[in-house]
Amino acid sequence: MSTIKGWEDIAETLSSEVKREIAEEYFSEKKFLEESWENYQRDIKEMDKFEERLLKNVCRLVMMLRDDDLIEEFKKITGFDLKGCYFQQILESENIKKILFKKLGAPFAFTTKNRFVKLFLEIYKDLQESAKAYNEKLKTFQEYYEELVKDTEAFHKRFDISAILGFFSKLSSGEQPEIGETEDKGQIYEELSSKLKIKKAPPPTAIYTEYGEPRPLRDISGELIRLAKTAFNRHKREGKELLDLATAKD
Repeated sequence: MSTIKGWEDIAETLSSEVKREIAEEYFSEKKFLEESWENYQRDIKEMDKFEERLLKNVCRLVMMLRDDDLIEEFKKITGFDLKGCYFQQILESENIKKILFKKLGAPFAFTTKNRFVKLFLEIYKDLQESAKAYNEKLKTFQEYYEELVKDTEAFHKRFDISAILGFFSKLSSGEQPEIGETEDKGQIYEELSSKLKIKKAPPPTAIYTEYGEPRPLRDISGELIRLAKTAFNRHKREGKELLDLATAKD
């Protein structure tokens, strides 16, 4: 009898050790992954400054072109659609104009029109660079996200809470439970497993728009120069106003 009791004590001790080790490993890995998701959600906010730079250039070009037909012509020439940022208030808001153009600087030229054209080309060049930087950063965060999803799914596969709890239950009872009891516990374990699942953040593309990249300036500079001249000829007063803001000293 004492021998049986001894084996029961050993079995109980082993059972407790197994439970403890599994629980420690589970919660340690779970905590690490949850912190990784928190870091991701903090890090991805870095995308805001890349998007801000890109959209400022979009808005500047919209302000310089103004007319729908010129904005559409820009799309045909460059392959980049400005209308994602286009709304009428941009053209009329004095505050937005100051934010986008004040002290921006304007290149030297002998005529106001040529200064306008050169500024237009400089902004386009920065649009190119900002679109490329934005898309590269978005791609980096997409890879970052996919790696976290992969690690999280592997974790849940390795630690099937429902199965682990069922195993623990058998270790504790040492008996085969009734069918009804098994079904009840199974449902409870499934619900608990669902509640304990690590919450994943939405993918980067659910938060940030995927923008195309405009064609290289060197390939289309002549067409853009003609487009900018047309825009200036149609709206000389507004064009001069933007140049004045860009070169204002105070």
